[in-house]
Order: sequence, then C-alpha cells, then structure tokens
Amino acid sequence: MPGIPDAVPGPARAGRRSRRRTLALILPVLLAACSGDEAPPPCPQVLRVPDAARLVRFEGPGRDLTDVRFEAVLKGARLACEYDDGVMEGVLEVTFEAMRGPADRERLAPFAYFVAIATADKTVLTREVFELAVPFEGNRTRVTASEELSPRIPLEPGQSALDYRIYVGFSLTPDELRYNRQNR
Repeated sequence: MPGIPDAVPGPARAGRRSRRRTLALILPVLLAACSGDEAPPPCPQVLRVPDAARLVRFEGPGRDLTDVRFEAVLKGARLACEYDDGVMEGVLEVTFEAMRGPADRERLAPFAYFVAIATADKTVLTREVFELAVPFEGNRTRVTASEELSPRIPLEPGQSALDYRIYVGFSLTPDELRYNRQNR
C-alpha cells in the first residue's frame, strides 16, 4: 500500500533568503530528472484542498478582527520525483505564509497540516499530519515558511504515478472549516 513512511517534516524555514536555499537544493534534482534523451517520468498531481487552504485562528469565542491570533495560507506545494525499482520517491516542498493578528501574544503561529495520498478516483490510501510553528521574529507580522517531505509510492507493474494524487491542506477544527466555508 502506498504511504509516506519517509515523510519527515523539516525545520521551518522563514524568510526569503532561506526559501531560496530550499529552491536551490531542489533545482539540481529537477535538472537531473531532465538530463538525457528521454522525458522524465511524470509525478503525481499535487492539489491543495480548497476548503483547507486557509486557516484563521481566533483567541477566545469572538470572531471580530481584533480576536484574530494569526492567519495562515497554504501558498503552494511542489513535487519533484524520480523512480527507483518501481518506487516513486519525491521531494515535496510545502510553502505557507503566516500573518500575525492583533490578539497574538506569543509571536508564534502554531498549526497542523496534512498530506494525503489518494488514487485518481479520490480514495485516500494514507494521510499524515505534520505540525509547524512559525515564529514572528522581531517586528515581523508576515512570514513565509517552507517544509520538505519525502513521499514514497510503490508502484505495481502497469501503474504510473499519474494514477495517484497528493492532497495538502490545513488540519482544521469543525469551527475553522465552517469559518472558511462561510468566508470564501
């Protein structure tokens, strides 16, 4: 059964300088996949779950702008992959942007997000939750953070990575999900 046994969240990387380093590390993987005469094998499609691509965390029961601790947005998820002995091995970079709210006293945006691997017909085969805490250092009120994960999908003969989808989104409470749906 496909899984993410090697998916280990890396440390949060905040700011543009660190983000460039992350992209610089992925670039050789992408270039290596493009070398040679043959086109590289396809990667699974990576999709953001629309209702779970945003998180607004409030302090207390109020839902006024002054009650917002932080807001976070899933900015993107990119996958580079290669194949080895019938196994798709990937590097999945997930990027978030967090904005500090007026009710924040900790200078921190802690949240959980999920990565799920599903078949093309949307049957979820595995789902893992990862926790991330984005700090607001100094006087910063907006921070970008990225994490890298290493999904692996064993492929049966005749299967392609295109037979799978990777879904990414915030792990929301029922109230947070309802808020997202009411405030599209």
